[in-house]
Amino acid sequence: MKNFKTALFALFATILLTTACEKDEITSFEAKPAVNFTVVSENDYKYNKRYSFLGNTDGEFLMEIPVRIMGNSTNYDRYFNVEIIQDSLSTASENLYEIQKGVVKAGEFDGKLYIIVYNSEELKNEEASLHLRFTNSDDFQAGNKEAVEYTVIWTDKVIVPNWRWYSYFFTRTSSTAAYRAVVESTGYTDFTLNDYRALGPTGAQAVGTQFGDYVKQYNLDHPDAPLLHDDGDMAGEEIVPLYYTHSLYD
Repeated sequence: MKNFKTALFALFATILLTTACEKDEITSFEAKPAVNFTVVSENDYKYNKRYSFLGNTDGEFLMEIPVRIMGNSTNYDRYFNVEIIQDSLSTASENLYEIQKGVVKAGEFDGKLYIIVYNSEELKNEEASLHLRFTNSDDFQAGNKEAVEYTVIWTDKVIVPNWRWYSYFFTRTSSTAAYRAVVESTGYTDFTLNDYRALGPTGAQAVGTQFGDYVKQYNLDHPDAPLLHDDGDMAGEEIVPLYYTHSLYD
């Protein structure tokens, strides 16, 4: 009887061990690293990146789309795949883009999808776009349902970015004309919290003064046609800079 109980216990232990191993294998399979699109800039809307060729004379631009993995980092580079969803959000002809690669570098949890986009005459009045979606690769599976699709849009038209940080140093209200004046006077096609941190308060005010002096000088040179907001809440009103060289224009 004792031997029977011992044998029964051994059988039961074997079954438990086998089941545990099977569960570990299933868990390991389910834990395959996944990849999601992310939003890291206040000028990137929810899984939607826009770019304007305003100020870009090269005719091409390398878009960098941020991604983040779910899982562990590794000591080697890993790659992920995307496909183009053929729907109304994908309007770009094949000659207007090249999808380069999607990579997560060794030791990192964040990666980039690289896409070269090209300018063309048709983009002066239109937008080109691609609706992208992750597909499984040797290194990653697609991640959370709400973060596996992303739309990139590019054009030669002016796209006015988020105006929050512009409103602190350039002019309070956004418009296409105000944005053009910022780009032409400072070269900044984007001005975000990161730009402010890099410049500091004094540097940001100096850049704002460049813009202000540009507006003031333009208005002196064109007294009958000053710079006006051409759209937005202040359409038709004069563009008022926050900073300018008072000794020159007062």
